[in-house]
Amino acid sequence: MKKHIPLLVFVASAAIGLALTYVILESERTSQRQAFEILADDAVDRIRDRTEQNFSLIVATHSFLGADGAEITRSKFQSFALGLFLKGKLSGMQGIGFARLIKSGNEDVAVRELRRNYDLERPVWPREGQDHRTPIVLLEPLDVRNKAALGYDMFSDAVRRTAMLTSADTLNVSASAPVMLVQEITEEKQTGFLAYLPLSAAGGRSGETFNGEDFIDGFVYAPFRAGDLHSAALTLPTPVPVLVRTVDVTDTAPELLFESEAFSDKAGEAAYLVTRQIDVGGRAWEISVIDAVPRQNGFAYWRTFMLGAVSLLFSAALAVSVRSRLKAREANRRLKEMSEKTIQEKDLMLQEMKHRIKNSIARILAIARQTAGASQDLEAFSESFGARLQAMANAQDLLTRSHWAKADLRALLLQELQQVFGDGAGNVRLEGPAVQLDETGTHALGLVFHELATNAMKYSEVFNDGGCFEVTWRTEVGPDGARLELDWREETGREVAAPQTFGFGSRLIEALIGGEMSGRFDRQFNASGVAVSISVPLKRA
Repeated sequence: MKKHIPLLVFVASAAIGLALTYVILESERTSQRQAFEILADDAVDRIRDRTEQNFSLIVATHSFLGADGAEITRSKFQSFALGLFLKGKLSGMQGIGFARLIKSGNEDVAVRELRRNYDLERPVWPREGQDHRTPIVLLEPLDVRNKAALGYDMFSDAVRRTAMLTSADTLNVSASAPVMLVQEITEEKQTGFLAYLPLSAAGGRSGETFNGEDFIDGFVYAPFRAGDLHSAALTLPTPVPVLVRTVDVTDTAPELLFESEAFSDKAGEAAYLVTRQIDVGGRAWEISVIDAVPRQNGFAYWRTFMLGAVSLLFSAALAVSVRSRLKAREANRRLKEMSEKTIQEKDLMLQEMKHRIKNSIARILAIARQTAGASQDLEAFSESFGARLQAMANAQDLLTRSHWAKADLRALLLQELQQVFGDGAGNVRLEGPAVQLDETGTHALGLVFHELATNAMKYSEVFNDGGCFEVTWRTEVGPDGARLELDWREETGREVAAPQTFGFGSRLIEALIGGEMSGRFDRQFNASGVAVSISVPLKRA
């Protein structure tokens, strides 16, 4: 129970501090969202105000033409329209114009007006239309875009026709669904819309009966480029740092009217998204607003995070203080236990060293006796005995590096070959999988490899021209477990006869393989050299 006291102290104090931090964080989030909603409402209001301001210009133009009472001429219309344009009132509007209402077959009326007003020989287009036609006969200011639209029969297009019929029915400014303006003749195209207001015939002017209304001369209208309209609304008089997407949702299938550049890319990472709906000339626009620059929440709430960090640090310091007192007492107890355990481990290590030294001495004495019996003189004994002791030392060294756990077969082979052949060991081909040997296998095979290499150096001509020396091995799994199958091949290119008698080295190999490792050893002398096969069981190292 005592070990949990610091944790309980930390949890209790941290919970209080984090609860307070959470309350402050939520307060900051609410405040920031409210601030963004105010910013978004400002952007939406600007778009609404901009469209209403431009619609008021349509009403003003309608009043100007209706009050004149005389025939509509370009000079008067141009003077009025340019006055609006020069005052910068047309932001978002491509221009302001008048479309004459005529019946099909009376297109010459519009053709004459275009010739008289603009000295332009252009037929009403497109050629096919409805029973009534509304060709554009006035459009100012006259630029390349607007000139391209003169003579266009807007009543031939279903979207524009719907807006004009609604306008004639309500006698109010009516906006169309999103369309591509005929003025869009350059590579930089924008989606747009149009707004219409019917002009009744007056002052002796003749008009047409249209949609239940008598004597309509035509429609005062304005084409809008949605991109320019939104840009003007969001940047004048000062920029609003938001991105918007405006969709016309009046009909069953919503249509995109405008989307700020990068809106789609940044919408997924935006902290807030505000959606508002406004009425524009009888059409419903849904405007979605996000931050132009995504908020970095970590920096936005740094004060709150600082408070949370301080509360956690305080909780941690309190817990550490409690824990240090408990730990001091625990450290004394563990030190006593560790001292007792160290003494036991030392005794065990001494016993193990005594056992290993005893086995090594017994093996050295056996090798000494057998080597002495097989040696002709002291020099031969010294050389053979020293080489065999070195083989044992090499195996011992490999085991020592792995803390007596295991030794790698390839490393053991290469070490013994280098001891016997020196740099010539690099000419021996070694191939086989990674195999780990235990202590018994390392000592035994180390001596075996040493004896085989010594015999190869003394009696074989394997390194002469045409000779081949290779050691390959593999592992196989059988009913009795895993086994190591090793092939030692010395190909000299000539027949090697079996010796009449075998010395101590051969008896040592058989004793190590058959006795210590319970394996099999086979050596064949044939027409091409010497072939040795070794098969021993593998134990987990």
